[in-house]
Amino acid sequence: MHFLSMFLMFFVLCSSVPLLQGCTSHRDSKVVFTKRDHQFPDPFIVGSEIVTTFSFTNEGNAPLNIQKIDSDCGCVATNTSSDKIASGGKGEIRVAVEQDVGRFHQNIFVFTDDPDTPIVRLKVSGSIVPPVVYPNKIDLGQLEKGTSTSKKIKLTNNLKDTVEITEHKVSNKGIVVTLHKKNIPAGESMECEAVLTLNDVGLYSESLTITAQAKEVLPGTDSKKLEMSIQFQGRVLGGIIVLPQTLFLGVLDDSGENVQKKVQIKTDGSSPFALEKVSGDNFSVTASFAAKPQIAHKLELSITPKTSDKSSGLVEGMIRIFTNHPDVPEITIPVKAVNP
Repeated sequence: MHFLSMFLMFFVLCSSVPLLQGCTSHRDSKVVFTKRDHQFPDPFIVGSEIVTTFSFTNEGNAPLNIQKIDSDCGCVATNTSSDKIASGGKGEIRVAVEQDVGRFHQNIFVFTDDPDTPIVRLKVSGSIVPPVVYPNKIDLGQLEKGTSTSKKIKLTNNLKDTVEITEHKVSNKGIVVTLHKKNIPAGESMECEAVLTLNDVGLYSESLTITAQAKEVLPGTDSKKLEMSIQFQGRVLGGIIVLPQTLFLGVLDDSGENVQKKVQIKTDGSSPFALEKVSGDNFSVTASFAAKPQIAHKLELSITPKTSDKSSGLVEGMIRIFTNHPDVPEITIPVKAVNP
């Protein structure tokens, strides 16, 4: 009887005080996800809905509390079940990816009161592609004025149906485009050719816009029309480079002596040009230079102020150099000096 009484007392204590050493009724939650990493096997067209869910079960003997969910930028994760999951209960975390074209790798962190796994990291990865792949920019490099260059442009259809090219426009009449076909079947590519004639010296920036029609409304839009803008950028050589670009005469004195300066003038192209004359505004100037056409010229200038105003301060003017260059008939160089 004494032994039976002791056993009953031990049983009562274990039932009412579960933390008492030797008792076996300790209660904890335990979160178990069916998977923690999801990779989308196929690429998505930009604008598509990109969603997956992660299912989990509370395999513990106490309720599981979902305390909070954090995610990387470009990813929204929400708990679609209750924040409190009973023992043996199930739940889901919904993940929506919101990104532009390119590969994505996103992390989601689920915080729980599971003592063994307080933070669960979930991962989603995949890729997003445009409806049609095309080059946004084509670099022409440096080319001489009057030359032509040919560029092939590849268009790849990522949609599940044929895309039809309906129109193309150029920003410059010097661009001629040849379309070898108008329909691009699903998953296939086509090439068109653009021939550009470069007539203006300096930076070149022109565009080609190709309009295509899909059979279905494009994801994330309410239209079947797609406009693709391709920029051609480069530099057309044949202009004139002047060094230095500004002449500083320093502090003038009363000696009446001219200030001597040297200027280099050259073309960045291959056509020679001649210098014709030099004049000055607010400065008198004489110059020695070669009269025959050359790729580069060296000028020796003798400069004095014209102004009769001898008040102290900054004196400014301009030197003008006239050439027979077809695109740069006149070169202006700012001149600055200081009266003491």
